[in-house]
Amino acid sequence: MFFRFGAAVALIVAVSLLGIALEKRTLALKRSISLQTYRAAQLEERRVQLRLRCEQLGAPGRLLESLEPPAASPAIADQESKSRQ
Repeated sequence: MFFRFGAAVALIVAVSLLGIALEKRTLALKRSISLQTYRAAQLEERRVQLRLRCEQLGAPGRLLESLEPPAASPAIADQESKSRQ
């Protein structure tokens, strides 16, 4: 009789320990996923900032091109100089 009681208690303890181990593993995985999600969000934010910075640094050249008139080709410049003479 004592043997059956001891075996039942041991089985209950084993199941409880297994449940605790599974919960611990689940929490560790959730923590890992949360950390990876946070890092991915940080990297995405950094990518957006760097892309904006690249566009800002590239903007002066584009602005100057839009302000300056396009340069005439040498053939057209020669024709204009000949017509003026």
